[in-house]
Amino acid sequence: MKSYTVADFLTRGGHRAEEVLFLTPSKEAATRVRTELFERLRQDERYAASGSPVRSVHSWAFAVYRAIRQQQNRPLPRLITGAEHDALIQQMLQGQRIDGNRYWPEEMVPALPMVGFARQLRDVVLRATERGIGPAELCELGEAHGRPMWVGAGRFMEEFAQIQRLSGSENLNASELLHAAVAAVDAPGEGRDFLLRMKQGLRLIVVDDAHNLDPAAAQFVENFFTPGTRTLIAGDPDQCVFHFRGADEAFLSRHAADEEHRVVLSASHRLGPAAVGAVTAMTAGLPAVSTRVPLRAAAPDNPGELELYRAPSVTAQGLYVADVIRRAHVAHHLEWDRIAVIVRGTGQIAPLRRVLLSHGVPVTVDPTSTVLAEQPLVRTLLLAAEASMRELSVAEVDSLLASSIGEADPMTRRRVERAIARALAKQHATGSADLPRREEDGLPFGVAECLAALVNRQASPEQERQWTAAFGPRELGMLESVHRVLDAGRQAYAQGRSVEMVLWEIWEKTKLSASLQTQALRGGTAGSQADQDLDAVMSLFDMAGDFVERNPSASLGTFLSTVRAQELPTGGRDRRGVRPGAVEILPAHAAAGREWDLVCVVGVQEDSWPAGPTVGGLFGQQELVDLIDRGISPDTYVSRHVAALHEERRLFLLALSRARQRTVVTAVDSPTGEGYEPSRFVAELAQTAAVMVTGKPSGEGKDEHPAESALPRVLALEPVLAEMRHAVRNPHLPYPDRQVAAQNLAQMGANEVYGALPHQWLGALPPSTADLILDRHGELRLSPSGLEALANCPFQVFMNQHQGVGESTPQMRIGIAVHAVAEAIIAGLGEDDAVAAIHAVLPDLVEAPSEAALEEAADRWEAAVRELHRWITKTKDELEHADPPGRLLSEHWLTGEVGQTEEGTLVRISGRADLIAIAGNGEATVYDFKTGNHTLTKDQAAESPQLASYQFALALQGHQPAGAALVYPAVPVKSGPSLRRQNASTAEEREAFAQWLLDLAPAVSGPVFRATPGKHCERCDLTSICPAQPEGKAVV
Repeated sequence: MKSYTVADFLTRGGHRAEEVLFLTPSKEAATRVRTELFERLRQDERYAASGSPVRSVHSWAFAVYRAIRQQQNRPLPRLITGAEHDALIQQMLQGQRIDGNRYWPEEMVPALPMVGFARQLRDVVLRATERGIGPAELCELGEAHGRPMWVGAGRFMEEFAQIQRLSGSENLNASELLHAAVAAVDAPGEGRDFLLRMKQGLRLIVVDDAHNLDPAAAQFVENFFTPGTRTLIAGDPDQCVFHFRGADEAFLSRHAADEEHRVVLSASHRLGPAAVGAVTAMTAGLPAVSTRVPLRAAAPDNPGELELYRAPSVTAQGLYVADVIRRAHVAHHLEWDRIAVIVRGTGQIAPLRRVLLSHGVPVTVDPTSTVLAEQPLVRTLLLAAEASMRELSVAEVDSLLASSIGEADPMTRRRVERAIARALAKQHATGSADLPRREEDGLPFGVAECLAALVNRQASPEQERQWTAAFGPRELGMLESVHRVLDAGRQAYAQGRSVEMVLWEIWEKTKLSASLQTQALRGGTAGSQADQDLDAVMSLFDMAGDFVERNPSASLGTFLSTVRAQELPTGGRDRRGVRPGAVEILPAHAAAGREWDLVCVVGVQEDSWPAGPTVGGLFGQQELVDLIDRGISPDTYVSRHVAALHEERRLFLLALSRARQRTVVTAVDSPTGEGYEPSRFVAELAQTAAVMVTGKPSGEGKDEHPAESALPRVLALEPVLAEMRHAVRNPHLPYPDRQVAAQNLAQMGANEVYGALPHQWLGALPPSTADLILDRHGELRLSPSGLEALANCPFQVFMNQHQGVGESTPQMRIGIAVHAVAEAIIAGLGEDDAVAAIHAVLPDLVEAPSEAALEEAADRWEAAVRELHRWITKTKDELEHADPPGRLLSEHWLTGEVGQTEEGTLVRISGRADLIAIAGNGEATVYDFKTGNHTLTKDQAAESPQLASYQFALALQGHQPAGAALVYPAVPVKSGPSLRRQNASTAEEREAFAQWLLDLAPAVSGPVFRATPGKHCERCDLTSICPAQPEGKAVV
């Protein structure tokens, strides 16, 4: 309606665009109105204009103020974003924390560097500035009313202004800009002359969404009102949802009070009868306003729908929204960009985005809802730029390799680590002197540190050759890609090039531009992500260009710190001539003034919508606003719950009235399950006759309607395929249903839909091989330490052996260290030296939460090593002084042939014994060191397969087994470490044990590995994929 009025005024009246001033509260609204106006004007081929009359209030204020300053030959102003303002405040507070407190209350000093303190300070500064309160006035108010935080904020404002003046440029935030512009046009001389010339040239002024103007913006706009100039002020007080930003509907209400000049537009050309009825019913909960008029649908036959869905879970809610959007696009041919998902807060965007993308829905996110430095591609580029100045840490290298530059998936990363680990082991074995060592403790590099050295170009040519010798083409390509990007940045930085050029060299070498452009133009889910990545990169270069223009001599490090310090979302420059073909997810406030064909209002829950009232915080912002605007003393208690509820209701009404055709409102109703309760607004909406209510809350109707509790079916390719494949293989379904499903799958397979044909189904084909898993000699090898686990569950053993390199636990690392110390003790290491050795390495082995815990662990293991040393020394002395004397063998390899399986495969027992005591008469006893805190019982030790296998292997090597024992140095008794012994085995027992090994051998050779439930399942990490467990039965 408003754009039509302006277009009609320009074309029929023959007026120029310069004679029209169309003001909107935000630049996003200005862009939308400008596009709509252009579409209307392009239909008239006779009309031409040199510019657009549509501008935001702040854009117009900046243009006016800049022009006046230019005429005065004074420095030109610069408008800073909210993120920049927030970052500057944080930097100043950090400096005050370091330099010493000057004006804050002492109890507040520890909070100065905190982000929350800076945010609240910025808020109170903006609220004061919007109302024309300067530093001195704020200090006076604080002193008069006993508010030391107001005094501190006033002195901070004064210091902030002084710093800005010293910088040589006038940096203004949005509130300061409006007051500066008002002061400039009111000043005698150039300001008033400029205002007079502007007013004389205007024929039409349109103020859109006037209810969202703050007092300063309203004062600035009113300066251009003049008799003889047609003025149109449009707005709706019930849609004022920006009170938290200082918006005040008083400007609109004051002008609307004049009934002679008030035009009432009660007919909604957007909403249908259902939505109008719901909005009217819910508007009754707002305070009475004299200017409010009953809403009616302009077209009573508008088929607009309003639906309320109560989901039993958060997952069901996401799937239902995905299905609604998919069906609207597929069945009703609704374009993606004519659909929107509105949520209460930005925290709900990410999970919904993941659900929609996973079901083939392209998604775009409102740029003012994301922080630039948190965008994945921007974060990667910033990290690459950081590498131009310094070496990256191990964690940073890991992040860079996994990014779009390195593209290292987990398998590639694992192959890289294994290759480097083998190279390091070879260097250790050959005693190479070329091993790099850490500066802090002199210990050799680990695998991760070697990889970081490769990326940082720290490795010598010989080291790089050795470490990458086993790299395949994929691993070498990953390293070359990272080197290409980082080397470009390092070279540009070394040449002293600007921030923009360093970033450009890095971006160009990533070679991502063409691929992202292609994906973005192709559309779909990948296209929406590529479009978002490109927008983020453009915003980064915009920021770099502005930074270099303002600070020509600033360093790259300063720029990177500036970007990362901006923790508030900021929208970038929108250069796109068309909207992205994607569904937009946006918070409710960002939906103001916009409309779509289909709108899903998601997650309308109690405690989040309506949200609780905003309190004054540390600075008492609300009390300050009440004092300035209404004269209410800060000491007077004012209940804000009712006002906050009204604000939330207006926000909900705003979201409810954005759709031209269909509105879907969803809420999770699971108070006893997930603890979610629908909002009170949902209960009101459900009572509206025109609202269609669907869905069942969690716990209701399960017996009568079991399908209501199931997850919604999504009209997407993957769910449809899964359902039909399940139907084909379900013998309980009627044969006609199975036949129809098979026909549909065949038709989809003929159209090359992957996953439709049986040979593409995982788990539906026979095994790819039935060969046994043998070693390179064609033999089966059994390990003594793994026999018990193999007997318990072959599946667990197989998965643990082939799941790749696992993370070592503190207990595993301590075990390795204790075994190494024990071997050294047997070789002659003294007791004090053994204790010193374990003491030196223990801090790197355990994960102690405190120094006290580390000292406790050190005391425990030092005592354990002393007990172990005494026991080994005693055992050694007894053997050496016996007649005839005996000897000790350390880390001795025991191996021997057990026999052959029924298939003729040779089975061999093979393992390393920690300690073997061989007496002079040939009797041998095997000892195995255990570093755990829990011992086996005597009966368990007597039946231990591990100890029995050691005795069996001793006999195969010609020794006479005299028994075996488990040694627990961490569980001491009076006589030394705890021992759990197994008696010497007889020939008959060894023969029976050999047969048991032959019967067990097929369990390790496969190709079938049986999952056997038992007590061992309580400590198993594989339950999620185990076919014997409920969690793993659904996994193919």
